[in-house]
Amino acid sequence: MNKTTFTRVGAIAFGALLLVSASSAVAAAEEEVGDTDVDINVDVTDRYPSGILALTVAADETSLTEIDTADPLVREFTGQLPTVTVTDTRSEVPDVPWFVLGTASDFVSGTDAITADHLGWTPTLADDYGPAIEPGGDIPTVVDDPESEGLAYADGELLYANWDQSATYDQGSWSATAGLQLKVDAAEVTAGSYTSVLTLSLFE
Repeated sequence: MNKTTFTRVGAIAFGALLLVSASSAVAAAEEEVGDTDVDINVDVTDRYPSGILALTVAADETSLTEIDTADPLVREFTGQLPTVTVTDTRSEVPDVPWFVLGTASDFVSGTDAITADHLGWTPTLADDYGPAIEPGGDIPTVVDDPESEGLAYADGELLYANWDQSATYDQGSWSATAGLQLKVDAAEVTAGSYTSVLTLSLFE
């Protein structure tokens, strides 16, 4: 160890020692001479209209599993979107529809990617809520339809919608899901663990 290094180490150790000594002195001098309380007040007023319109999803991830296909040139992976629920607890509802849209990012594995137009879905409702609540249409993958954007469509594809909120006011909540299909060219896809992010958005 040269002289310069020894000097720096000594300075650090000395500084720590001074800090401990000062802290001990303060602790020894502490003596309570009185106390007082401070009340914290807040007014929570009634919200008008009261209640909320909210979107929840049963899980924050899902997995796709490969299935056999009749076409040896195509590999297909399927899974299920976790249940998506819209809840409305408002005392009054506006005379406009609400709707849930979904859009996906590309599947990525390291430097490899599968574009999101290879992902499609088939929306379904969890129950028969009447004619006002409708699922979106099936979205094919680009492998099924070269003109399709799949779930890569930036503005989002419709999962389900409530076209008449006043007619469904007493139901309170509505759920839907979707079968997911990922199709790729068997000769071009690179093996790997891929991840995509499916963004679900509620609009009114």
